[in-house]
Amino acid sequence: MINDLPDNIRKTAITLLRLGEATAEDIAKITGRKRSTESYYLNLMADMKLVKKKKVGRKIYFIFNPNQEE
Repeated sequence: MINDLPDNIRKTAITLLRLGEATAEDIAKITGRKRSTESYYLNLMADMKLVKKKKVGRKIYFIFNPNQEE
């Protein structure tokens, strides 16, 4: 499924996969892109049901959806 994503979103997905669970800010620090850009890509992946969101306080963590159908 990750290989089917556009290059820009794939970079975010691979980073999240390596981290396991992360915020948009965590991913932005690694990719060198803006937090808002990573947030946009992560929310797109959430809309596709590829990742799930978990809110902890004011932060939103993203994690790959284990129930996502291939």
